[in-house]
Amino acid sequence: MTVKKDEDPDFNHILAYLLRAKGFVGHSYKPNYIKRRIAVRMRATGSAGYRQYLGVLEKDPMEPSHLLDRLTIHVTEFFRDPAVYKALEERILPEFEGLEGGRLKVWCAGCSTGEEAYSVAILLKEWAAAHPGNSFEVLATDIDAASVKAAEKADYPAEAVKALPGLRAARWFRPVGPRVLVSQELKHLVRFKVQDLLGEWGPSLSDFHMILCRNLLIYLTGPQQQKLYERFAQALAPKGYLILGLTETLLGPARRFFRCVDVKHRIYQVLPGAEAASGD
Repeated sequence: MTVKKDEDPDFNHILAYLLRAKGFVGHSYKPNYIKRRIAVRMRATGSAGYRQYLGVLEKDPMEPSHLLDRLTIHVTEFFRDPAVYKALEERILPEFEGLEGGRLKVWCAGCSTGEEAYSVAILLKEWAAAHPGNSFEVLATDIDAASVKAAEKADYPAEAVKALPGLRAARWFRPVGPRVLVSQELKHLVRFKVQDLLGEWGPSLSDFHMILCRNLLIYLTGPQQQKLYERFAQALAPKGYLILGLTETLLGPARRFFRCVDVKHRIYQVLPGAEAASGD
């Protein structure tokens, strides 16, 4: 872990403790983002400064989990930015009809509590139903084990699906009092896994036709963003697509690996030979 000498040493000690206790690489994220999230837990625990809060982390066995919950990003919703899903349906999915060699393979990286992953599964299931002979698989990963567990449970407030078209909500969700449950059919279409994008990647993270990593990279430092762009390029199948959040733009050296096919919806296609061009 690279420690910045101009930082408060107790702030660095907190990040070092989190790395040991939870495997969270805090220095890969923008310092101001990390500091704002730590400040929330400092107020909650009545800590006057980083040193006092470090003592809380070391003494309270639950506090590292509380802090990690604050540090990981949980802002999500079903079909967030609907126009992006429309662009995928109309522009990208037709390229994969009758895919040679098997099924369409999709990765939702940084899936939080599962809303995006289930949205993607709905889109693909409806696409496959309208185009017989096509199949798919969806992998969804997140660094936060609690979020992954919630995604697997697939139990959401009823308000979470109010913005969906009535037929789609009725088809894929079952109301139970003030909650809605994802249908068993839909749950079986998504495989969830705990995965730190900045940690080690196993061989299963490869040959994806689409990778969605939306609204996560903006929290990372520039070097870590570039590292992930290269890794995503390696993880994509030839002519595969990377879909970013609407506030994210692929800049810098990573442009060697992708071409922009839809700037409005932040859709990029991996370039031929990108894997070989990467330094990993």
